[in-house]
Amino acid sequence: MPHGGLKWSNYWDIINYSREIYGPWKVNIHTVVGLGETDRDLIELFYELKSRQILAYLFCFNPEPDSRMGNFPKSSITRWRRIQLVKHLIEEYELDRRNITFDEAGNFIKLNTSTSKVDHVLQTLDAGLPFMTNGCPGENGEPGCTRPYGSYRPSEPYRDFPFQPASDDLVQIREELEMGKLLGEF
Repeated sequence: MPHGGLKWSNYWDIINYSREIYGPWKVNIHTVVGLGETDRDLIELFYELKSRQILAYLFCFNPEPDSRMGNFPKSSITRWRRIQLVKHLIEEYELDRRNITFDEAGNFIKLNTSTSKVDHVLQTLDAGLPFMTNGCPGENGEPGCTRPYGSYRPSEPYRDFPFQPASDDLVQIREELEMGKLLGEF
C-alpha cells in the first residue's frame, strides 16, 4: 500500500480509464516482484489484467543501497523464474487457474501441467521468451526496451535477459526453476 494520500483505488481508476480511452492491449503496467506480495497475489493480478486486455511487464525488486528499502531482500531467483514462467503460460497458453497449486502462505509451489508444455515454452520458437525483458513494445510487438540492469546489478546473473537466452542460458534457467519440484517430479 503506498504511503501518503494516494490509494490503490486511485491507481486502478487511472488504469481502467486508460484502458477505456486507448483500447485493448494499449495500456501496460509495470509489476514489481518482491515488495511483500504473495505469489497468489501476482498470479491473480496476471489473470485479471489479461481479462481486461492490459499488459503486465515484470521487474524484480532491486534494492538500491542507501535507500529506505536498501536492506530489503530481493526475491530468490527460483521465485522470480517461476513468476516469469507462469505469467507467460497465462498470457500465451491460457493456463487454467486450477493448474496452479499454492501453499497456505500463498507461495506458488506446483504447476499441474505436462512437462512437454513447459518444454515447449523453453525449447521451441519462443525459447526463453518468458525470461526476456518485456515491456516498452517496439513497432512489431517485440521488446523495444531491453532495460539492462532494471532487475539486477551488472555484477549479478541476468534476471531478465535483454536478448534471447542461448541454450546454456536455458539449462541454467531450468535449474533455477527447480523444474522437478515445480512439476511434482520428486
